Amino acid sequence: MKSPRVVNVDKHASFPPAHQKAKDEGVFSRRCKLRRVKYLNNCIENDHKAIKRKSRFRQWYQSLSTARSTIDVMEAMRMVQKGQLRYIKKQNICAQNQLIDKLFGLAA
Repeated sequence: MKSPRVVNVDKHASFPPAHQKAKDEGVFSRRCKLRRVKYLNNCIENDHKAIKRKSRFRQWYQSLSTARSTIDVMEAMRMVQKGQLRYIKKQNICAQNQLIDKLFGLAA
């Protein structure tokens, strides 16, 4: 799994030591920066609200990899639905299904 370039958090005091510990343990790369901006964190949380609502059944996951795969697909579909992909239109459901199939190896 690839390490993030930037981690956005609010200004809680516990985040810098936790971020440093994660870097020391190799969870994040040395280049990963901690960005403590409450506004950006709120924007990201607001964007993920729909995904959180759809994944309320998360207690049913049998493993972390199953949960991660499901959430990855939901995030990809959310990007498509918001029109964040240049070559796929929001209305083109077939192209959306083909993209998800190519990304995750799923049968559409």
